[in-house]
Amino acid sequence: MLSNYIISAYRSLVRHKVFSMINLLGLGLGLAASLLLFQYVAFELNFDNFHGENIYRIRLDSYHGGSFENSSATSYYGESPALKETCEEIQDYVRLHRADGMIQYQKDGVIISNFERRGFYADSGLFSMFNFPLVKGNKDHVLKNPNSVVITETVAKRYFGDAEPLGKVLTLTTEWQGGDYVVEGVVKDLPANSHMQFDLLFSIEKLLANAQFQHGAWYWTNFYNYLRLQPGTDIEQFQSKMDTILYRHLGREMLKSNNKQKFVLQPIRDIHLHSNIFSEMGVNGNAQLVSFILIVALLIIGIAWLNYQNLSTVKAMERAKEVGIRKVMGSGRSQLIFQFLLESLMLSFAAMGIAVILLLIVKPYFNELVGKDIASGFLNQRSFWIPVALTLAIGTCLSALYPAFVLSSFQPISALKGRFVKSVTGAQFRKGMVILQFTASILLIIGTLIIGKQIRFMQEQALGITINNKLIIRAPKILNSGSYTDEMRAFKDALLQYPSMAKIATSSEVPGKEIFWTNEFKRKEASEYEKSIFSIVSVDDDYIPCYGIKLIAGRNFSEERISDFGNTVIINETALKVLGYTSAESALNQEIQVGVEVKKVIGVMKDFQQESFKKSKTPLILYFIPWGNDYVSVSLNATDVHRDINLVTEAYKKIFPGNAVEFFFLDDFFNRQYRDEVRFGTILKVFSLLSIFIAAIGLFGLSSFVISKRTKEVGIRKVLGSSEISILYLLSKDFLILVAIAFLISIPIGTILMNKWLEGFAMRTDIPFWIYLLAGGIALMIAFCTVSFQAVKASLANPINSIRTE
Repeated sequence: MLSNYIISAYRSLVRHKVFSMINLLGLGLGLAASLLLFQYVAFELNFDNFHGENIYRIRLDSYHGGSFENSSATSYYGESPALKETCEEIQDYVRLHRADGMIQYQKDGVIISNFERRGFYADSGLFSMFNFPLVKGNKDHVLKNPNSVVITETVAKRYFGDAEPLGKVLTLTTEWQGGDYVVEGVVKDLPANSHMQFDLLFSIEKLLANAQFQHGAWYWTNFYNYLRLQPGTDIEQFQSKMDTILYRHLGREMLKSNNKQKFVLQPIRDIHLHSNIFSEMGVNGNAQLVSFILIVALLIIGIAWLNYQNLSTVKAMERAKEVGIRKVMGSGRSQLIFQFLLESLMLSFAAMGIAVILLLIVKPYFNELVGKDIASGFLNQRSFWIPVALTLAIGTCLSALYPAFVLSSFQPISALKGRFVKSVTGAQFRKGMVILQFTASILLIIGTLIIGKQIRFMQEQALGITINNKLIIRAPKILNSGSYTDEMRAFKDALLQYPSMAKIATSSEVPGKEIFWTNEFKRKEASEYEKSIFSIVSVDDDYIPCYGIKLIAGRNFSEERISDFGNTVIINETALKVLGYTSAESALNQEIQVGVEVKKVIGVMKDFQQESFKKSKTPLILYFIPWGNDYVSVSLNATDVHRDINLVTEAYKKIFPGNAVEFFFLDDFFNRQYRDEVRFGTILKVFSLLSIFIAAIGLFGLSSFVISKRTKEVGIRKVLGSSEISILYLLSKDFLILVAIAFLISIPIGTILMNKWLEGFAMRTDIPFWIYLLAGGIALMIAFCTVSFQAVKASLANPINSIRTE
């Protein structure tokens, strides 16, 4: 019996080749696209889920004058040990501190240098708390020796090739605690879905032994603190207990000012999508973007299934007589329902096969598009097949139930007379499906246009600085003469002899990079309660002219003025307002206080955008420290960039031998801040085109059916004198009205969704009505072209042949 059902279903699918191919193509593309996006969403949602339970990071929230000021991923060195001593709820703790710097190693008797961006000092319990398996070494022993280091497999391969890495020596040069470190372990390369990404882990014990660090060690910040709590710990009660304990150490410091600090436990699995605060280890994800991508996936799969259901319903109508004959011949309702479900299931499995093939083909390109290495062995993952099975089961049932139950319940005599084909209820149902499809497609087009407009808006805004043609070089860590100032002056002189290099400056940070150096400032005469947190950048006297920063009052730093060194500052407009000065001129020569030090304001500069327009401008102070800065900025005339890079590299190697040469262009570096938005915009653009294509082929199939049922009407109208244009209008208008209704529905929905997305930007574009008109116009044009193909064909047909049909 089952074989007969299968044969009958196969014959039915083959008999209606065009409709079967349209269904296969539309559903296959929709499934492939949605499954790709579902995989991306699953990847984002599963960050850090391979670690154990009950792991938290301590977040530090700061308040000033009773108002929230900021949150930081880093906090105090002494807090975790203090909590462990007092709280029985804590099983273990781990602290990390950045150790970015230059690594030197010996290879074939030659010393080779590399800058490392992902180095950290870490407690020895890290490999017990986190599930980062060691491929070499013992997790219970590594990092206990102050001179030990653990490296990843990739770093081991880069530095030592196929040689045994254990016991090898790496030399670290950094601003904190450098020296020689012995490799005691090799950790497997970290999975991409971990918020914690490192290449080298140095023992924190050597950092703690630093004499400079010992002074006021408990209060030193910039430490990432992680706790593993006992199962069943009440988090709210523990946080209250934690605040009480930590205030014993910090209360005295807080009483000096009007500031308050609160310690908050962040579940490690929430960090990637729900934490974009100061001093994050890296660029985290965005829960809002992931939600929007999930919505896109649901819209596409919805369009595909609605398309499939609509076409299946249309073909089911043509089978009304077949159903009537089957019922007359004795088929029961359950048999007919099973027949329809089996046909739908066979088509769904074929579409899923197409989808899997497409997934295998486009997966590498999709990984490149989203900038993430989503697991390639997805066919072996249960997390892939579960949504596939659910999608098949739900989609098959929903698409087959309507024709199966409605047709099988129809009276044989009605079915044989074809009354079902002309059912008003069936026509309204099909119209509703078309409206839903095009509403989803127009929403995707609206999203694509607004995201593109927001990205262009941010990139076209005046930054207040010049970032084009800026070559940024990492400053040397090793000095031959011991004088940073002398060697940097020699480097500048060597480059400035070339006409293509206009200006050269040094600074502790560059635009596009988060400023980690902050402190509390106030006017000298103000009370301690009026302190505010300012960002600090140390610069030389070439920094302001090099970046084209406008001074609205006062003067620049000068090497010729001895009093400028360490005693003077330049503030921005935001800092001017925070300090309470009424004008830029009134701030000149005024004294501001930081701790016990007093600085004199010699200049006020116009605000510039240090980071992207997703963030607001912050109070910024420039210190005149022309020695020890981390970055060298070179303004190029862009006549021959490759030649200039070679000249810079040669001069750097000559003046700073033994240092690694690392450089990048500032405009690329700055614009990387919009990388997620650009990728999201590209994803939306690609998948909105796909959705409109799926909706269009569905509309093509539906219009073919509807127009075919009006062939005789078209013939009669032509005989009575109707023109081709009037017939084209007659056959197209009903479909275009449905698209117009979808357009009207999409306007309020699109406005709500896109305003929600734009809330994440400090500066946002407006949403002009022409965007909605353009999105609706695109949908109407595609719908008209799709329908008109069949309509023109019908209008040009010989009316005699048309009247003879049906």
